Amino acid sequence: MITLVHGTFARDAPWTRPDSALSTSLRQAGCHVTRFAWSGRNSHRARTAAAHGLAEHLRQQLTEHPRARHWVIAHSHGGNVALHAADQVRTAQGRAPVTTVTLATPFLHARSRSITGWPLFVIVLFSVLLLWSASATAVSGPRSLADAALVVGGGVFAAILALCAVGAVLHRRSLGPGWRSRLVGAVHAPTARPDEIVVIRAAGDEASGLLAAGQFVGWLSAAATRLLTNLWFWTILIGLPQLAVVVATLVGHGGRMAFNLLIYGFTAPGLVVVAVVTAMTGSAVVFGIDGPFAGLVASCSAEAAPPGTATLLQLEPRASATRRGLAHSSLYDDEQVIRHILSAVRPSPQN
Repeated sequence: MITLVHGTFARDAPWTRPDSALSTSLRQAGCHVTRFAWSGRNSHRARTAAAHGLAEHLRQQLTEHPRARHWVIAHSHGGNVALHAADQVRTAQGRAPVTTVTLATPFLHARSRSITGWPLFVIVLFSVLLLWSASATAVSGPRSLADAALVVGGGVFAAILALCAVGAVLHRRSLGPGWRSRLVGAVHAPTARPDEIVVIRAAGDEASGLLAAGQFVGWLSAAATRLLTNLWFWTILIGLPQLAVVVATLVGHGGRMAFNLLIYGFTAPGLVVVAVVTAMTGSAVVFGIDGPFAGLVASCSAEAAPPGTATLLQLEPRASATRRGLAHSSLYDDEQVIRHILSAVRPSPQN
C-alpha cells in the first residue's frame, strides 16, 4: 500500500496523479497507490493538522489491509507531515508496518527555551518604550535619520508582534496547561529508525539555500537565547550606564550630561535587546506564518536529516545539459529515484 503526499503549496502536484511516472511505475510493480491531499499551507498548524489527517488515513489503510506493508512517499514539507503521522500511528498501535520515503525534505528540529524573570521584564519594558517612542515620532514626523530608524524599527517590531498574535490565534485551541511542550513536540521531527524512513536528496537542490537559512535561523535563535539568559550580559547592560553617570559626575560635567548618559546608556542597550528578540522571532517566518509565535518558546532549525538514524540516498550531480527543471521538484520523476523506491518496496501479492 502506497500513499503519496505532496509538499507546500502543491495540493494538485502532478507527481501524485495516477498518470505520473512514479504512480505508473508503482502500479505496474503491483502496488496499490493512493494520494493524501492536505492544505499545503506553510505553517506549523497546517502541517500538524495534516499529520493528524494522514494518521487517520493510515489507520484506515492498516485496518483494511492488515497484512500489507505500508509506505508513505512524501515530498518537501510533506515529509515532516508523514513522519509525524507515522509516529502517531506507531504510538497508538505499536510497531505498525509503515515506512516513510522523503524526497528533498527540510526536517524541522525544535529545542524548547524559556526566558523568564528579569530578562523577560526588561524585554517587555523596552518593547513598550520602543512602540511608544516610535508611535510618537511617527505622529510628530521624523526630524532626523535616527528618528526614521526608530520609526522603521518600531514598525518591524509591531509587525513581528502581529505575526505572534496571528500564531496565537491559529493555535488557540491547543493553548492551556502544557501547551509549550505540545507545540515543541508538534514541530520537532520524530526520532528515525533505519527501517522506518528513507531519506532521498538531490545534489544542487535549490531548497538547500533555504535549508542553510533555516540552519542559520536555528543558530541565531539559540545564540539569542543564550545571550538573553546570560548573567554577564545583564550585568554589563545595567552596570555601564551607572558607571557612565558616576564618571560624568566626578569629572564635573554637570547633571545634564549625567542625565543624558543615563537615558542613552539605558535606551541603546534596551533597543539592542528588542532588536535581538525581533531577529529571534522574525527569522522564524521562514517556517510559516506562525513561525514567530513558535519562536517565542522554541529554537527551530531545518536540517538535512531527522534525529536518529535514517537510510540515506544522496543523488550524484547531473550534467547541466541533461538537467531539466528544478532539482528540488524533479526527484519524483528521476529514474534513479523511482528504481530505488521500487527496489525498496518489493511488494508482495497482497500489496
